[in-house]
Amino acid sequence: MEFRYTACDQNGVSVKGQVTADSVEAVAEDLDRRGLIPIHLKPAHTGGNRWQAHPGSLHWKIEDKILFTRKFSSLLKAGIPLLSVLEMVAGQTREPQIAGAIHRIAELVSGGTTLSDAMAAFPGLFDEVYLGALRTGEATGRLDTVLEQTADFLEREMVTVRLVKKTVRYPIMVVVALIIAGGVVVGVVVPKFADFYGHFNASLPAPTRLLLAISHLVQRFWWMFPIVGVMAGLAWRSWMKTEAGRRRRDQWLLRIPLAGALLLKVLVIRFARLFGILYSAGIPAATALETVAAGVGNLTVKDEVQAMRERLSVGAPIAAPPGNAVMPLLVYQMLGIGFESGDVERMMAEVARHFDQEVEYDVRRLTDRLEPILLVVIASGVLFLALAVMLPMWNLAAVLRQ
Repeated sequence: MEFRYTACDQNGVSVKGQVTADSVEAVAEDLDRRGLIPIHLKPAHTGGNRWQAHPGSLHWKIEDKILFTRKFSSLLKAGIPLLSVLEMVAGQTREPQIAGAIHRIAELVSGGTTLSDAMAAFPGLFDEVYLGALRTGEATGRLDTVLEQTADFLEREMVTVRLVKKTVRYPIMVVVALIIAGGVVVGVVVPKFADFYGHFNASLPAPTRLLLAISHLVQRFWWMFPIVGVMAGLAWRSWMKTEAGRRRRDQWLLRIPLAGALLLKVLVIRFARLFGILYSAGIPAATALETVAAGVGNLTVKDEVQAMRERLSVGAPIAAPPGNAVMPLLVYQMLGIGFESGDVERMMAEVARHFDQEVEYDVRRLTDRLEPILLVVIASGVLFLALAVMLPMWNLAAVLRQ
């Protein structure tokens, strides 16, 4: 097995390298014989292993992740050794690549790597929040309990996300259907009217002329649309690789009318559940907040959680939010009550439950608000298309008399 190491010699000079050994202990012994003091050791991800070469390319559905976590927790509670659990779970995994990744994790663990460090080699499967929960379980000796809580969190997260997606799906389908209908009219129906009227040297109605102009534009410059689309996509992707781009995007998301407030409540639910899990496992509040900040999923909220951690570290009161806070006042008040009463876990559960109910209510209210907007959009689009198609037919008799 290949390992990469960072060490320092007797003069304090940093040395980096790669060595082949059976375990981390063997690497440490080899470095010690060479007069080097190991600082950091980790398995090397060589190109010979498909799962190591592209660890970030592996992803799984949320349902599979929940099932994996449930099995993992149940087998550990049954007293089965960790390596046996990994092999059993890998054998029950239907996806060959993911099964191979779990086998590779078992190999790393058998070589002396901790479970969380081994899973960190596959960021597409295990995100920072998941790894933070694992480290919590390893540090406290409650790995099975923490995994069970993590599975509960993932299930509630899945339900919330599906509820939001269900609300957004309908308006998207309506808009797409309207665009397709408009494309058929512009590309097929209107040009036939134009040819017919052009034969009689008659003028088309204004709505039809507008659609015809759009049709000519699309037919003449169709090749520009995919080019512009690809260039815009690449530019957006490049911008999203920068922190400034991601930060601006996250700010925009929270400011979207109607949907921005709903998204914020979903992020608050995630914050409350994650912090409750980590804090109840015995992790210090500042450390738990740091882990939550890395996994909350929005840089604006992340900055606020980090500011919360800094205030807590210096002993400042946490019940009063800062002036630029985006999270609701209730979150800070419940945190303050939790720290004063020593019942932070229950307070965070209450926050998550409260905003769960608000999200369900907001989703129904969002649907009620979107319906008239969609009705106006659909009616306007259908009316315009109908005028563009029907007006020439109504004028057909006059054209024939010419």
